[in-house]
Amino acid sequence: MKSKRQENKELQRQKIIAAAKACFNECGLSDVQMKDVAARAGVGVATVFRYFPKKDELIVAVATQSLDTTEEEFRRIVALPLSAFERLEMLLDTLLGSQQADSYQAGRFREAFESYASFQTAPLPGIEDYLNRQNDIMTSLAPLIEAGQEDGSIRRDIPAKPLLITIINSYASFINNVALKSSISYLDEDIQPSTQQQVLKKIFLDYCRGD
Repeated sequence: MKSKRQENKELQRQKIIAAAKACFNECGLSDVQMKDVAARAGVGVATVFRYFPKKDELIVAVATQSLDTTEEEFRRIVALPLSAFERLEMLLDTLLGSQQADSYQAGRFREAFESYASFQTAPLPGIEDYLNRQNDIMTSLAPLIEAGQEDGSIRRDIPAKPLLITIINSYASFINNVALKSSISYLDEDIQPSTQQQVLKKIFLDYCRGD
């Protein structure tokens, strides 16, 4: 059981992370300074540095926390008493729904974060936490993968694990990429981002549908 002091420290840490998230979403990762985060959080700069000695540590903390909702929703769906195919469709719908309203900001941030991280000459401090959280999400799919091998709702000529993981990862990357380009004026309404996302979802589901 946490002491009152530990609880207060965690609340302060979460307050800083929330402030950083707002700053990063408004101004991007590179332009935000720790003093901006401190001002948004209503604390001194020294307090921010006490919790996060480097800005990159704070960036990773925001990125890791951005995966919370996805992990919770994936676990909820995987636990449902439905066929593997039905649960897969719900997972894809969840990924698509994450592009709406406030959740869209989380998706946009993750896309920016992964691009930012890929250009660093050394791994970001604390990146293991982000990678471990991603691994936890993939691990949570184990019951779905097992069901896909057994219930016949997923095609059996391809191993279920690489098939389902590839579809989920590919769809997540695609909808994020298309959503980030949504400000582009598409001359043909038949290729609007939402249309492309629905078309790819149908392609993936038709491809992996079982007997």
